[in-house]
Amino acid sequence: MVAGLLLLALLQTEWTPPSRQMPEMPAEAELGGGWRGSLAPWFRGVDVSLGQIRAAGEGGGARLRFVRFSAEMRPVAQWWDRNGDGRADLVELFRDGALSSRLIDADYDGSADLLRLYDSSGALAREVRY
Repeated sequence: MVAGLLLLALLQTEWTPPSRQMPEMPAEAELGGGWRGSLAPWFRGVDVSLGQIRAAGEGGGARLRFVRFSAEMRPVAQWWDRNGDGRADLVELFRDGALSSRLIDADYDGSADLLRLYDSSGALAREVRY
């Protein structure tokens, strides 16, 4: 019974992406808060409110190549566009400053291939292949 409750608690705190389609990287002009409207579903389940999250990014042309989302001096999420197509290829989420989830588009086709979930000690807890 206790093990079942612990598993239920773990499953309730796991982040799940709103879509297998990887998110579009924000433009530099959206970093002031414009990203919150279109990208808000990607932050459901994080441990801070959307209004507390600040974004900073670098690289790219119309779309940034790297964006760090943070709140209260701690990372909330990091997104990378490693191939420059305007979509994130790697999305990492943090809980209490520690990596909690990593969504990967390994073949750069715009769709997630792998979701890795980490426990509070940073160890891989579960892996989901799409």
